[in-house]
Amino acid sequence: MNNLFSQRRQRHFMELLKYWRLVFNDHFVIALFFLFGALAYGYSQWLPQLNDHLWWSRWLLVLWFVLITQVGRLATLLKRPDPIFLLPQVRSISRYLKQATIYSMILGVLMVLTLSVIALPFALTTERLTTFDISLILITALITKVTWLWTARKAISIRWGAQRSRTIAEYWINPLIVWLVTWFVGPIWGLLVSAILLVAMTTYYRNVAIDWRLAVRAEQDRMFSIYRFFNLFTDVPSVQGSVKRRKWATGLIKLLENDNHAWAYLYAHGFVRNTEVSGLVTRLTIVGMLVVFFIPVNWLNTVIALLFIYLVATQLMPFYEQYQNNVFTHIYPIDHEVRVKDFQRLLNRVIIIEMLLIVIASIGRDLNWQRLGLNLVLGIAESYLLTKFYFQRRIKKMTK
Repeated sequence: MNNLFSQRRQRHFMELLKYWRLVFNDHFVIALFFLFGALAYGYSQWLPQLNDHLWWSRWLLVLWFVLITQVGRLATLLKRPDPIFLLPQVRSISRYLKQATIYSMILGVLMVLTLSVIALPFALTTERLTTFDISLILITALITKVTWLWTARKAISIRWGAQRSRTIAEYWINPLIVWLVTWFVGPIWGLLVSAILLVAMTTYYRNVAIDWRLAVRAEQDRMFSIYRFFNLFTDVPSVQGSVKRRKWATGLIKLLENDNHAWAYLYAHGFVRNTEVSGLVTRLTIVGMLVVFFIPVNWLNTVIALLFIYLVATQLMPFYEQYQNNVFTHIYPIDHEVRVKDFQRLLNRVIIIEMLLIVIASIGRDLNWQRLGLNLVLGIAESYLLTKFYFQRRIKKMTK
């Protein structure tokens, strides 16, 4: 069983690495560089404006630490045939699950500690914390995450697996109690409560014999959530879209298509119906709106707005070849130039809509109309350059 988990962990890493290479391409890495840089700069500019002991600061810290406790799930790496082929290894499977639990705890603790460090500058600004208090808070975050993962471990057991509502409540209530005590009573008391909860959970939930059905389903759900993230950037065979009627999209299709143009009709319907492409454009637009809304620095706000417009355009351009492998589209008596113009029209309208939404959001909390006007002018210019020149160059590369 020791070799089995090591082999599966290695194959799991190789599979994730394959998708990570596709996700973190040059464009996305540049976008992340600007995005995290902008967020870090805005964070550093926001902290000096805060005062000591704001009434909402402790509640925000409680919310943050409860949320980050949910990051990092139990990774058992079990597969669907395991209940049949590993059933004779009932006694040995406990060693396998012990390795899986330790592996999950290491990853989960690292993620929680990293996210905890992000909140510490805010906590140091609004609360009078000492170095000893910070150490207690980090240890409390570690213990709370271990307790959370033990809750996930008992959730796939025969005895406790059926109590799903109780498990979900423990996922949220236990960290909530710990962090309420930590921030409203004291860090040392929060550490004490977290230690008591860990001892109580491990003592009470001792009989954790595996329920194969629940364990396999939990691992499938975990991997599906990972694949859905990868599916935002590339095609993942394990994730299949669903087909359903969207009446609200009728007006959007009419806005994107062009009357009596077959390719315009096809591209407009394909864009709206293809949840991978339209969903990606929608999510990038929403993220861009949120980011530019909270960035107060004018030049940085403009750079991020233009960057998101460029990202949406580059993610949408490969949609031009969506129907390239469909043999029936090649028998249309329509010139290639007409197809290019129809897609260019779709690209232009999508970029204009996305650009207007991001520009409107860039007015920010301070209602900076001058910044909005500048972003609007530059956004229109960038949209024109992307659809008229950059797209033509991409088309030449695609059709070689």
